[in-house]
Amino acid sequence: LGEAATLYRTVFDAALPPPGQRVFLHFDGVDYKAQVFVNGALTGTHEGFFAPFEFDITPCLREGENTLVVRVENDFVMKRSPAAYGGEQYGGDKLYAATGPGYDEPLMGWHHCPPGMGIYQRVYLETRNECHLSGVYVRPLPEEGRAEAWVRVRLCRPGFENVSLRLSVYGRNHAQTVFEGKVFTPRTGRQIGLGDTYTEAVLRASGEMDLPVPLYAEKGFNEFKIPLDMPDFRWWSPEAPWLYELHAVLLGPDGQALDAQAETFGMRSFTMETAREPKGTLYLNGRKIRLRGANTMGHEQQCVLKGDLEQLEEDLLLARICHMNFLRLTQRPVQEEVYELCDCLGLMTQTDLPLFGVLRINAFTEALRQTEEMIDLVRRHPCNVMVTYINEPFPNANNQPHRQLTRDGLEAFFACADRVVRMRHPEQVIKQVDGDYDPPCPSLPDNHCYTLWYNGCGIPVGALHKGWWLPVKEGWNCGCGEFGVEGLDFADLMRRRYPADWLPQTPEEEQHWSPARIVGAQTANFHYFFYETPHTLEDWAEASQRHQAEAIRLMTESFRRCRRMVSFAVHLFIDAFPAGWMKAIMDCERRPKPAYFAYQRALTPVMASLRTDRLHLWRDERLTVEVWGCNDLDRDVPALLRYEVSADGAVFLRGETGVTLPASDSVYLGSVATALPPGVPGPVTVAAQLRAPDGEILYANDLQVKVSDRLPAARDTVQIAPEADRARALCEELGLPWEPLTDTPGVILLDRYEQYDRRREALDAQVAAGSRLVMLELPDGEYRFGATMCRVKTSCMMPMNFVSRDTGHPFVRGFAPDDFRYWVDPAADRIEPLLERTFTADHCREILTSGNTDEAGHWGRVLAAGELPWGQGSFVLCQLKLNGRTTHNPAAARFARRLLDPTE
Repeated sequence: LGEAATLYRTVFDAALPPPGQRVFLHFDGVDYKAQVFVNGALTGTHEGFFAPFEFDITPCLREGENTLVVRVENDFVMKRSPAAYGGEQYGGDKLYAATGPGYDEPLMGWHHCPPGMGIYQRVYLETRNECHLSGVYVRPLPEEGRAEAWVRVRLCRPGFENVSLRLSVYGRNHAQTVFEGKVFTPRTGRQIGLGDTYTEAVLRASGEMDLPVPLYAEKGFNEFKIPLDMPDFRWWSPEAPWLYELHAVLLGPDGQALDAQAETFGMRSFTMETAREPKGTLYLNGRKIRLRGANTMGHEQQCVLKGDLEQLEEDLLLARICHMNFLRLTQRPVQEEVYELCDCLGLMTQTDLPLFGVLRINAFTEALRQTEEMIDLVRRHPCNVMVTYINEPFPNANNQPHRQLTRDGLEAFFACADRVVRMRHPEQVIKQVDGDYDPPCPSLPDNHCYTLWYNGCGIPVGALHKGWWLPVKEGWNCGCGEFGVEGLDFADLMRRRYPADWLPQTPEEEQHWSPARIVGAQTANFHYFFYETPHTLEDWAEASQRHQAEAIRLMTESFRRCRRMVSFAVHLFIDAFPAGWMKAIMDCERRPKPAYFAYQRALTPVMASLRTDRLHLWRDERLTVEVWGCNDLDRDVPALLRYEVSADGAVFLRGETGVTLPASDSVYLGSVATALPPGVPGPVTVAAQLRAPDGEILYANDLQVKVSDRLPAARDTVQIAPEADRARALCEELGLPWEPLTDTPGVILLDRYEQYDRRREALDAQVAAGSRLVMLELPDGEYRFGATMCRVKTSCMMPMNFVSRDTGHPFVRGFAPDDFRYWVDPAADRIEPLLERTFTADHCREILTSGNTDEAGHWGRVLAAGELPWGQGSFVLCQLKLNGRTTHNPAAARFARRLLDPTE
C-alpha cells in the first residue's frame, strides 16, 4: 500500500521464432505501474491497473532459458490513502478510486478500498506473424441494418504489406450464418485538399484522379473499417441476449492466411435523449428503459482471480433473479471475463473510470490515456451501456486547489474525455459524474443518497418518502448511483471467520459487546439513529439486517414512484470477503440478507406501491393511503387493481378498478380512504393487488397502520411560566389545563432555561418538596439544574427520526420499539425529525436515548430525555420535538401526557 515497489521474477523456456514471426509478452492487467525486463533488458512500461498491454520481446529473447522480471510500483491515490491500517493518509498520483479486488487479510484487504498492488491477471507468451491482427471491434448499427468491423493490423517491421481480410459472421448462441468468406481489400477514395490545383492537374494528367487508392499495412498500427450487412438480425436485449461472432482472417499478398481472430458482438442500441425534455431518458433498442441494479466491489473480480467462473455466473444470475437489469462496476473497469458473462446473461453494466473526488493537475493527459484504454476494453461488449469518469467530485478540488483540478478543470477533462470516447465508440452513452457533490455536470444528473444510514444524507427521509428529490437541472431526468444501509454479517459467519479479537469471548462479555470491534463497521455508531441497541451478537445481526431491509424497501419504492429517476443502484450487491463492506445485501458466502428479498420485491417490474406518512392513527381518524402503479416494462400494462382494508382478519372496505400502467413510468392510481369503524381493533392492514386481465396476480402489497384510542381528559393542572409560549401551546394541543406558576406541588412546564434560572431558588425548593419540573428543548450549552450540570449538543449527523425507549423508565412503559420513529409534522405535512439535540448529565435516569459524539469525536449513548432526582421531586429534560406533533402522532401525545400528568 502507498508508495511501494516489488519485483516478480520467473524463468521460462522458449525457442527463437522463425523469420517473419515475433514473440509477444501479454499482460491482461497489472496494478499499478509495470516495468518489464526480459533477460535484463527493459522491454516496456505501463501505467494503470485495469488495461491489458503487451510488448514485442523478440529482440531480447534467447534460445532455451529466459528470465522475466517485472518491477511493479504503487503509490498513494489522488484523494489520499494510508500505507497501513490506522496510519496517516497521504496523497499521490495513482489513478484509482475506492474499490478493487481486495485481498484476504482482515485489517485492510477485506475492505476493498485500500489500493493494493500486484500482477492480478494472466501473463502469457504468444508467437505471431510479423503482420498480424491486434484487435477487432464490431460497431453495431442496428437501425441501419448493418454493422462495421474495425480491424487493427500491426506490422512489426519497416515497409509495406499488401493485405486483405476474409470475413464471416455467425450466430454465437444460435444457429445462423449471416455471411461467409467475404474478402475485403483495403482501398479508399481519393480526395484533394482545398485549393491544391497542382495535385489535381497532375492526377488528371496521369489518369489517376478517379481511381481508388490502395491501403497497405505499414509499420505499427493500422485500422481498417469494413461495412457489414446484417439483414434480419436478432436484437441483443436482457430478455434475449442474442450474440454474433465475426471471424476475421488476415490474408497476405498471395492469399495465404497470416493470422485469424474471432470477436463476439451484439446488435443493440442504447441512447440517451439530450435534445427534448425530459432530457436523460434512456432507450434500449429504441424503447424506454430504466436501469435498476447494484454496485459491485470486488466479488466478481475475486471470482476471476480464483478461476471460479461458475461462481461468477451464479452471482450474475442472482442479480437477474433479484430483478436487476444492470450492475454498476463501481469506480473501475473489471476483467474481460466479467463482461463476457454479462454479454451472455443479458445483464447490462456501467463502467467507471477509477477517479474518486479529484483529479491531479499533473495527471490530466494520463487520465485521458486511461479513458481510451477503458473504452477500448468495454466497447466490444453489448452489456456495457454506459461509462462515467469520476465518483463524487467535491467543490474546490476537495479543498486542495493547489494539487487537484477545480471544477472548471474537471469539466475541461470531461469535454476532452468525451472526444476520446466518441472517437473510439461513437454511440457510447456517457454519464460524466456518478454522485455529484459539485453540480451541475453537462450530462445526466446523478446524486448519491444515504438517507437511512448517514441519517438524512442527501435528503431527509420524510421528504424522500413524500416524493421529493435533490435539486437537479430543470428539464432533466436523474439517477441515484448509490444508496444503501449497513447490515452486519450473519452471526454464525462472524463466529466462524472473524478474528477472535473482534468477537465476544464469554457470555458476560457478549452483553456489552459492540460492532465497534469489527474493523470498518459503522453499525455501532449509526444504529442509534434507527433502532435500539441490541444485547447479543445474534441480536445485533438480526436488528441491523432488519433495518437494512426496511430501509432498502422504503428508498427503492420511493425511487420507483419518482418518474424522473431513470437509474439507481443499491450499494452493494455481494460482499467479496467477511465484513468487507457490509452494506452488501448478500454476504461473501452468497447468503442473501433480508434486504436482498426486500430489494427483489421492490424491483418487481410491475408493482403496486402503498404510501402514507401516517403509520399511527387515532381510532376516530380517517385512514388515507396512496396507491401507485410502477411499471418498468417497455409496454403499457392493463391491470385490475383490487384493494381492501381489514383488522384482525375482518375486511371492512373492499373495491376494485381497472387501470393502465404506462410503459416505463409510474402513476398515482388513487387513494384508499375510509373512516375506521367504531371499536376497530388495531393494527389496520391495507392490501392492494394488481391482476392481469387473465387473473394472474402481478403484484401484491400491504402495509399496517397502528390505531389508538384518544387519551382521556386530564385530571391535573400544569403550571407554566407567564412567558412560556411554547409550553402553553403544548398544553392546549394536549387539552391540558394550565395555570401560572404557584408555590404548590405539581407539574411545572418550562420552555427556556432563563425561565428556571430567574426563579432557581423557589423552583428548586418546589421540586425538592415533590414537584416535577419539565424543561423542553434546550439549545446547545451547559446548564445546571439543582446540583447537576447538563451538557446539550447538536447531533453530529443531522436531526434524527428515532429515539430508543429501551430504558425501563416508567414514563415509557407500554411503548413499542418503533413508537418513537417517523413522527409526522402536520405543519410540513410529512415525516420530520423528532430530535435535533441530545444531552449528557451525571446521575441522570434515562428515559429516552440516542447517540452523539463526545469532545474527542467518539460516538456513544446519550440522552434524548432524562430525569434528575432532586429531593422528593425531579427535573425532567426532554429534547424531543413535542410541539405540533401530538395531534398526529399518538405516541407523542401519550408520552407528553406521561411527562405532564402524574395520574397517567
